[in-house]
Amino acid sequence: MRRFFNFAACAIALCCLTAAFNAADFGIANPAFAADEQKDKPVFDAIAASQADDEKYEWTNLFDGKSLENWIDNGDAGDDVVEIKDGDLVLGMGPTTTSIHFDEDNSKIKLPRKNYEIEYVSRRVSGTDFFSALTFPIGENYVTFVNGGWGGCVAGISSIDDMDASENSSSSFYNFKTGQWYRFRVQVTLRTVRVWVNDEKIIDYVVEGHSLKTRFEVSRCQPLGFASWVSDGRIKVVRMRALSDEEIKEMDERAEEASKFITPDNY
Repeated sequence: MRRFFNFAACAIALCCLTAAFNAADFGIANPAFAADEQKDKPVFDAIAASQADDEKYEWTNLFDGKSLENWIDNGDAGDDVVEIKDGDLVLGMGPTTTSIHFDEDNSKIKLPRKNYEIEYVSRRVSGTDFFSALTFPIGENYVTFVNGGWGGCVAGISSIDDMDASENSSSSFYNFKTGQWYRFRVQVTLRTVRVWVNDEKIIDYVVEGHSLKTRFEVSRCQPLGFASWVSDGRIKVVRMRALSDEEIKEMDERAEEASKFITPDNY
């Protein structure tokens, strides 16, 4: 099974790169990435959608739009690659990973480990891979939501049962367009992780009972952090909130229902 997944990961990366080159060569959207009914879909206004929820929930802002307060550059891409520019947190293009992590030890803000949502708005300015992958806690463990990995088109959670986002069943294809802002929402309980890209829920995964960990490239992003891979990413909003009792109950009930169908053969 592992051999199959490794082959599948290679195939995904090849398809992503081929599609990217084809789109660039002909100046058109590659049909492999979009269904016919999505071709005329207007560009989602991620910034406006985020602002619309300003008063709906009680948010804790983790990025002030002015400084790297509460954040530490992990230094894996060299000097002056992580910076603040035009109100954005810049994860500049490095030779491999560019990453930051939340400085919880020296911050007045204490991060939750369960029953929370993280929202952030970001875009890829250049490059062809993930541009703001989010590492976050689930209880005592950490995982990473990868946005546009393996050549730019894979979204998923790394790692589940020692399988990367390209290998496990949280994986999906998503055409992240360079220059376009995206709103990401990650909801976490001890049993379930849900991820939205703009207004589309792309992950609804029962993590309870699974082995959870990060890949070594982003391990320094713990307990909470962002990373890009040979790409220039910009982040405009980072904030979190507590999930409501109703949201927690609904997610846990869904996990309980899903557990009825889990067997040693399909776990």
